[in-house]
Amino acid sequence: MNPKFVLAWITSIHEEENSLLNRGSVVFVRHPERGWEIPGGHIIEGETPEQALHREIIEETKLTGEIISWNKEYYPDGWVAHMRCNEIPKSTSWSVDDHNVSEIRWWQEVPPVIMWTTQEFIDLDKWFNSKSN
Repeated sequence: MNPKFVLAWITSIHEEENSLLNRGSVVFVRHPERGWEIPGGHIIEGETPEQALHREIIEETKLTGEIISWNKEYYPDGWVAHMRCNEIPKSTSWSVDDHNVSEIRWWQEVPPVIMWTTQEFIDLDKWFNSKSN
């Protein structure tokens, strides 16, 4: 069964050591009301999960990347992809023209969250890290 939404755990191609997240730097977007979260969104009718993920990532971050693996189990209605970014922005923080995203940033730890839990991001990081070994 296809998911209703997709999310992306985007890591840099130059993974850094000594970070709190096992995978190095991870991209988070700041929603005006929900706070920091990982990018993603709902699947539009006729899209595959992969198409939706790439569309959402470009809209919310202007980044492109390759899908390394999918976690189809963590959320009942959604899938989370581990993506590796094809490029590294010159800055650690930037913005896009999207009213649902006030800032994009590479983080080496879980940022202060409002609607999400720190544990969700720790769990996802551990899951993706275990799949890459």
